Order: sequence, then C-alpha cells, then structure tokens
Amino acid sequence: MSKFVDSILGHAVGDAMGVPTEFCIREHLLKNPVVEMIGSKKVGQPAGSWSDDTSMEIATIESLIKNKKFDYSDIMSRWCDWLNNGEYTPNGVTFDVGRTCLKACRNYTNGDNPTECGLSDINSNGNGSLMRILPVALYSYSKHLSNDKIMSLSNEVSSLTHSHNISKIACYMYVKFLINLLNGMSKESAYEYLKLDDYSKYDEESISKYDRLIKEDISDLKINDIKSTGYVVDTWECALWILLNSKSYKEAIIASTNIGNDTDTIGAIVGSMAGIIYGYNSIPEKWLNSLKKRDYLIDLSINFERTFSTLKKDVILGTAIGDIAGSRFEINNCKDKKNFILLHDKYCRFTDDTVMTFAVAKALLEYNGTLDNLKNLSINSMVEVGRKYLNCGFGPSFYQWIKTDNHEPYGSFGNGSAMRISAVPVVIKNINELKAASSIITNVSHNNEDSIKGTEAVCFAINMALNNKTKEEIKEYIEENYFKLDSSVKELSESSDKAIINCVETVKNSLIAFLESYDFEDAIRNAICIGGDSDTIGAITGSIASAYYGIPDDIYNHSLEFLDDYLKDIHSNFWEKYGVI
Repeated sequence: MSKFVDSILGHAVGDAMGVPTEFCIREHLLKNPVVEMIGSKKVGQPAGSWSDDTSMEIATIESLIKNKKFDYSDIMSRWCDWLNNGEYTPNGVTFDVGRTCLKACRNYTNGDNPTECGLSDINSNGNGSLMRILPVALYSYSKHLSNDKIMSLSNEVSSLTHSHNISKIACYMYVKFLINLLNGMSKESAYEYLKLDDYSKYDEESISKYDRLIKEDISDLKINDIKSTGYVVDTWECALWILLNSKSYKEAIIASTNIGNDTDTIGAIVGSMAGIIYGYNSIPEKWLNSLKKRDYLIDLSINFERTFSTLKKDVILGTAIGDIAGSRFEINNCKDKKNFILLHDKYCRFTDDTVMTFAVAKALLEYNGTLDNLKNLSINSMVEVGRKYLNCGFGPSFYQWIKTDNHEPYGSFGNGSAMRISAVPVVIKNINELKAASSIITNVSHNNEDSIKGTEAVCFAINMALNNKTKEEIKEYIEENYFKLDSSVKELSESSDKAIINCVETVKNSLIAFLESYDFEDAIRNAICIGGDSDTIGAITGSIASAYYGIPDDIYNHSLEFLDDYLKDIHSNFWEKYGVI
C-alpha cells in the first residue's frame, strides 16, 4: 500500500483499539487482554471509533489538502469545528478532549495568534501534540525537507497546542523516526539514528528528560520500567518500547491496547509506526472491517499523498514492477492473500515480461512518427534485447522466435503480446494510429484474434488513464468495445482455474485487479492475489495502474535496483526522449 495509507490507517486502528481500554489498570488488562475491536461503554462509542488523536490528525490533513501548505489559522479553525461541532469524528460526537488542547482552542477563539495558542508551562506536557503530528512526517518526507526545516515545522505544529520544549522534542523525535521508517530503515536502525540526532537547539533540561531513551536502549527495559501515562515523555518511551519489542502490527497493537492508562494515544502512535513497517495488509481484517469510516480514511490518505508526492506515470517501470513482484508467485501462488513483501530482494527478479517491454521501448526510440518501419524496428529490437536474456522465462515458441532467424508469427493466443505493449500509448496518442501500432507489434509473433484484442484493450486502457479518464469511463469503454469485466478479485482468487495464459482472459483479470484498487501498490497486490500467471497479470496491471495513479517514490526507486545497467539505459533514454509524465 501507499505509506500514507499504511501510517494513517495504522494510526486510526491503534487509536480505536485503545479507546475502550483507556485508563484501565495494566495488571487487569494483562490478565484479561482485549484482542478484538470492541465498543467503549465509558464514552458511549461503538467498536471501531477513533478518538481525538485521529480527529485532530484528520482535520490537519484536510487543511493541508485544501491549502497545499500548513495554514495554522485554518488548522486551528478546523480543530475548533471538531471541538464544538463534532467534525472529523467517527460518529458526530466529540469525546476525550485533552485539557491543554481545549485551552489552546479557546485561546484561538479569543483571538490569539495560532502559534501562540499553545500552553508553555511545565505542567502542559501531555501527549496532545504528539498524537496528531503524523502529517508533519508525511509532508516532510514528501517534500524532502532538511533537518532544520523538519525541526522548525514540527516545533510550530506542536506549539499550536503544546509549546513547551519537552513536548516539541517528543514531536521532533517521533517525526524523525517516522521519516527514517519511510526511507526504508528498519525500526532498529531508525532508533539508532534517533539517538545520534542533534537536539542542541533545545534547552538541556528539556533534553535530559529523554536521557533514558537517547543514552540507553529503551527496548532492553522490562514492562514494569515502562510508564504509559499521558505525560509526553512516558507516552513516547512506551510507544517506542512496544514497537521495538513486537514482531507484527497485530502484536504491537494488542500490546498497546493492554498496556493500561493512555492506551488510545499509545495505540495511535504505535499503529502509525507499525503501519509503515508491516503495511496496511498486515492489519487484521476484522479490525479494518470494524473501523469507522475506513473508506473515507483511505481516500483521505490517498488525496493527501497525491497533493504532496510526485507520483511518476512511468508505464514501463510500472510494467516491470508488476512483473518483478509477481515473479516469485508464478508457480507457487501467493497463499497470504495481499499480505506479502511487494519487492522481495532475495526472491524477486525481472522476467520476459520486463525484457520485452523494454525491447518495445527500445524500438520506439528509433520510431520516426510513421508506422511503415514499426514492424521491422520491433522485430529487430525484440531479437537484440531478447538474446541478451534467453534465460528470463520465455515461452518455448517465443524462445525459438528470438533464438533462430525465423521471425514469422506463429498464431499464439497467449498473453505475451499484452505484457510488452505499455510504451506504445506513451508515444502514439492518435487513437487510429494507436490501434494500428498495437496490431503491428502484436502480429510479429501473436497473430491470433484473442492476442490482438487483448493487447489493443491494454493500449486503450493505458491511453485513457494517461488522459485522466475515470475508472468508470475506462470500464465502460472496454466493455463496449472488447469484453465484459463481470468478475471480482475475490472470485478470481478463489477460482480453481489458475493456469490461464489466454491473452483476453489475462487482460480481463488484470483490468479487474486495477479497477478494484485504490492505489498503484494495491493494484499490484490485487493482481498477485488472483494467482495463476502472476508475473504477467502483475505486469499488465502495473502498466495500467501506473498510468492511472503514478508510482510512489519508494517503490519506484526500489524497483530500479532489480534492473541491470543495460535495461536502465533503455529506460532513461526512453524518458529522455519522450518526457516523464
């Protein structure tokens, strides 16, 4: 999933799990642990209801999406709407408001400057700014802010409610830890970097409150050494201790739910970090199904990411990512539904799908705008590139087509033509020419009606996605002109027929995986979840999904590590000529 979805949904689930156990005694909870999402009689909220932690975070995100920046007056106004009118809550009811946040909102209502609304006395160091600071980390990560700017922004956003340095330090630490995780560090490495950070701009007395965390190893402490109060130092220590001593999202949240005292805030903070580490698909399905306004939170997360992240509509790499992710599941289909490492450094590799996609892209580097020479360009490039990678998984017939000097079509109805076509809609935008080009490149080997139809459908789906057509418009066009898309990912994943290599059926499955997704990564996971020819379904899905959503930076950069220099050169030359979309 998107790291924005992972962290924001992880935060909300951890918050909602902790609401019913807030202020409960640790010893009682450890004897009678809560392991499912339940309602809270104390605050009169049903299961799946998040608290002020998530509500204030949502208000901040909505403001960022609208204003494209941190507008502190707008953020404070939204917090007042939450406080007074139940906005940004799961059920229209404001509950569990912290004393310091309440006073800060009143200060704003009374006319104080937003950054001067926060309380600065030593007793106003609850966790109310820490619990809602996640958007700062996601924004800073997307904008590639320097450490000084991250610190400044974190301090300002904390100061809207909590302006004492003890609170500011916790917020900065949490933000930097999250950014380290977003950059791909392990939780252990992220913690080591946290210890080495420069906190000298804060006063020594405030820094000393975190000596145990900075100068020792917090993970080595026993549970009785860990406090779980609402004091910001205790909360941050507790959340980090739980994360470092757990091995899954579920384990981390059950620990935070049953640690006692301020369990909703500890759960929210733990959940955001564990969400990044283990991913959305690691969150138990029962918990997600119980979470209030889940779809709204997902949409909000995606809109937030789209507002501030540069998502490259690189259909060539999108194809390769789907291929690489699916490569290890081609024979042994994924048994863990959508919960797997997307790009496994040890077990994933590129296959013939990637090789032929890059071969077509290479042919288009010499394309002069007319279709007359496209056939010969395609054959020559496929043979040249293919012979460099004869062990990448070509089918027997296409293997002979590449290896020998006989390059006549052989009537195949397989999916090998559809998985290689993604570069064509980038270069050829005229509809009639696109249809003709698709046919030319397909017919050099796969001169069967099903292959021609399936490949053409992929071309037009990519073309429509690049031109910002909606999923509904894409689906309607495909069904009117090619074939019905009347199944679902669930039905396909549960089907016993996993040996589909027919081009039309493969393209159908790929389009369904795309249509049911909500971001690029989700589309790839849908494709692999279906099973069967996982690398090719993943490749075709990736080509369409990358044109529609764009590819997140972390996935984009990681995928390049799987390619060799020859393929990277084709990739960079193609986009240098045609321009990254």
